[in-house]
Amino acid sequence: MAVSFFFILSGFLLTLIYRAGWTTGSYRQFIIARFARIYPVYLLALAIQAPFYYPLAHIHKTIAVALMVQSWTVLPSDYPGAWNFPAWTLSVEWFFYVVFPALLWLLARVRRKWLAIAAILIVSIAMDGPQAAIGAHLTWFSRHIPLPLLRLPEFALGMLVATIQPRQQLKSRWWTATVILLTVLLLGLNVHRFVTLVVIAFAAMIWLLVYEESAVRRWLEVPSLVLLGSASYAIYILQDPIRNWLTLWSETWLHLPAMERVGYPCVLIVISIATFLRLEQPARKWLRSCSRA
Repeated sequence: MAVSFFFILSGFLLTLIYRAGWTTGSYRQFIIARFARIYPVYLLALAIQAPFYYPLAHIHKTIAVALMVQSWTVLPSDYPGAWNFPAWTLSVEWFFYVVFPALLWLLARVRRKWLAIAAILIVSIAMDGPQAAIGAHLTWFSRHIPLPLLRLPEFALGMLVATIQPRQQLKSRWWTATVILLTVLLLGLNVHRFVTLVVIAFAAMIWLLVYEESAVRRWLEVPSLVLLGSASYAIYILQDPIRNWLTLWSETWLHLPAMERVGYPCVLIVISIATFLRLEQPARKWLRSCSRA
């Protein structure tokens, strides 16, 4: 369910950024910008993970992961989790980038009075699959969680929510905290199928963090948290490679099997911040400058 937040947030932000200024020539720059944003660190993660993947390597899986299409499948397979397991979400995200202009075009043609109906339909679709999987009545969905088309409603929900703009900044100051509390309760209590209602809370939380002047928003604007947010992609994509190397190091050289559990979070965060500052930012600027040359 945490990945659902990521997909909703992605649709929301991309729509907020590109909706007003999209032109016929925007697609090339958009794809280059998205590629520059995710691929350098994606490639670094694959390189770090390579020694652990090599004994199980398969040429077709390797090509699929390198091209970020490992989740683009119609059959239950081990392709999505190959090489670096968390990378399956980037494959799904890459699919979203490819179809984003078409979705933006469709969204522009939805009349304002139909937005509520469209939101209800999208939320229903986004919730029904996970509900069936949780209830063990639809094992097909459980085996196809990484399919981009099954995650598309979450991305579309974020896009739809981005079109709802208040006439002025909200001043209530407590709605954000309420929605966050509701989210924590839904995820913490995990009450059978009701946990899938969290997709609504996710969408509401993102919208409120943008438009409500709240203490939570001011707290998230603290420079140290902004830096952690900037490094969050590296934290996510490097989590498995770093854990594998720490486990090998602690078990083989230190002979302390539990050492990686103690130092892992700190090591991962430090390496991810360094990756963001030294690789992700410079590589992104360089790739985008090359595209303009």
